[in-house]
Amino acid sequence: MHVVSSFDHSIYLELAITALEEAGIPKAHIYAIPLRRRSEKPKIFDTIHRSDGVSLFDAGVALGTALAVVGSSYGFKLKGGPILWGIIGAIVGFILGFIIDVIRKKKRPSPTSSTQNTEVVVLVTCTKEEAGRVEAIFWDHLAFGVAVCE
Repeated sequence: MHVVSSFDHSIYLELAITALEEAGIPKAHIYAIPLRRRSEKPKIFDTIHRSDGVSLFDAGVALGTALAVVGSSYGFKLKGGPILWGIIGAIVGFILGFIIDVIRKKKRPSPTSSTQNTEVVVLVTCTKEEAGRVEAIFWDHLAFGVAVCE
């Protein structure tokens, strides 16, 4: 049987491996594989195939709507009329909101920053009788997730 678990790269991982060795699992049956971090910087603009869940469109639409209302309200007093000033307000508001979102996204810490540790996947080969004990050890040492494979 195989018991697979993922941990944060921390002292709890070391404690879990030590507890496994104390429980009678040989070192040769414990495999700890650290995952590598992404080396490329995240892209600012999303594509149709990849999205990071951060929209650069929201603030632009909100500011565009607000400035369109303000522009059309003052457009009754200005030369050109409310429709022209509403359109101008919408365009200026959208551009301002888009620029604000781009600046905020650039300042946001990257998920690939060096301060974050990577995850470590631990694979333990054991007998059926030991699988429950190994799983309990993983859960006791703050594993992210545990899977038992026959």
